[in-house]
Amino acid sequence: MQQLQLDNGPSPAGADGGRIILAQETQPEAPATTAAETHESTGSCEGGMPQLCFPDFPPQLIWLVIIFVLLMILTSKLAMPRIASVLEQRDARIKGDLDRAERVKNEADAALAAYQKAMADARNKAQSELRQVQAEIVAETAKREVAFAQQLAQRTKTAEDGITQAKTRALTELRSVGADVTSNVLAKVAGLNVPPGQAQAAVDAAMTER
Repeated sequence: MQQLQLDNGPSPAGADGGRIILAQETQPEAPATTAAETHESTGSCEGGMPQLCFPDFPPQLIWLVIIFVLLMILTSKLAMPRIASVLEQRDARIKGDLDRAERVKNEADAALAAYQKAMADARNKAQSELRQVQAEIVAETAKREVAFAQQLAQRTKTAEDGITQAKTRALTELRSVGADVTSNVLAKVAGLNVPPGQAQAAVDAAMTER
């Protein structure tokens, strides 16, 4: 209970002059209630978080299911085909790249094999030509040696013939000179006149004995 007194000034003695008393009956304050108690008593969640409003869970779950289904339908109709198409293109591109790489590898292996075969053939051909050239050189050298030996033998024979002829001429001349010298010596020393034929025969006999 609340009382309010209003005093209007002094009043005569013994009189209850200008005092007015107002009285108002008040009630005690009710204790504060929580949002859950309020929702339980009123059926609504005021002043709290909607996520903690348990009576609203069934509609939220229903809307969640509906939205999830719609998202799944949209994803399966719009996003998934595009993703599948992109994946297929990517797989096709990767497969094409792998096929191209395999083809290039096979071509490189074939080129390498051809190069190795060409090198082996060139090496064998070079060795064969080298052996042929060596054989030709040996044959030509032998031929030239034979020809040189023949020429040397011919020149040797010619030289020997020339020497023999020169020796024969020298001996002939020497015999003639010896016969003349012998005749002259005998004529001057012994006073003998020896015929040229006899002097020549004597010189020939002396040279034959030597």
